[in-house]
Amino acid sequence: MRALPAVLIVLAMMLPVPAWAAPTERTLEISTVPPMPAARFVLDGQQVVPDARGAVRLTLPRNSDAHRLELATPKLDLADGSIDFVRWFGQGERDLGFTPVLTDLEMKHNRRLQVAFQSTRRVRYDFVDQAHNPVSPSRVSALTLRSDSGQIQTLRGVQEVPLTAIRPVQEGATAVGKEVRYYLQSVEIDGANVVNAGEQRIVPARATSVTFVVLLRSVRFQVSDLLFGSAMNAEVALTYPDGRTENLAVGQDGTVAVDNLARGNYTVAVSAAGYARSQQLALSRGQRVDLRVLSYVDTAVIVALAVLIFAGLFLMGRRRMRSHRDEAR
Repeated sequence: MRALPAVLIVLAMMLPVPAWAAPTERTLEISTVPPMPAARFVLDGQQVVPDARGAVRLTLPRNSDAHRLELATPKLDLADGSIDFVRWFGQGERDLGFTPVLTDLEMKHNRRLQVAFQSTRRVRYDFVDQAHNPVSPSRVSALTLRSDSGQIQTLRGVQEVPLTAIRPVQEGATAVGKEVRYYLQSVEIDGANVVNAGEQRIVPARATSVTFVVLLRSVRFQVSDLLFGSAMNAEVALTYPDGRTENLAVGQDGTVAVDNLARGNYTVAVSAAGYARSQQLALSRGQRVDLRVLSYVDTAVIVALAVLIFAGLFLMGRRRMRSHRDEAR
């Protein structure tokens, strides 16, 4: 009877494994972020093709063998940009998470991996004024963008510029692809910023061309005589915010108009037959500016008036003195 337990143990070992026993296979799930059906993988020398959602589901033997998993397409070229591998998610704290190849992938348990990509798109941009009239790109000396992650990018010249469209971010234990937004901070024309920071934006994942509205103003100068208000033949020297000076010929009516000026601070000086001091102009809207000139005729009239006033005062003084003398007698 004592040998009976040993016999039972041997018989138990010879019986088939019940269905509820530990499985001998494990599942490997791979998903691409964002979904990339064009991605290709190589597992232990065998190519693996994702489904239409960019996902892979494989069944592997349960063991401690180190499998080699390689992302065979770390960079994909597109017609308007590219998609680049960033890292693996689901590998814990391992340093291998940032390389396209995983060499020690063990399948002791089910594994879920995510392959994160960053997409870049080439974006074209141009400019119009508030009336949607085209503005020559040659006038723009610099353009500054700020992404929603705080990155600042300054562009010079007008051409296609590569911008990050989607970047991977980790939310909890899962990676998600996030659209990147760029906000227009400044557009420099003639040394002045002609946009309001943050009002206009680019979303490269949704559009590869954008038109920015810049704030341009018009000004009309009226040059006239200081005393009589008559139009004067003159020349207006307009100094731009960047220090450049432009000389403007005044018409017979004493006026000259300038359109499409960048909003900002200008200096205006008049060259005419007479005297006129320079003045500062803060151009924030379309406006009319009166420029008064002290002409030679004005000077002569003022001098004559001064002489007459002085003479009158002198004569009045003489009369008072005579009156005092007569009273004293």
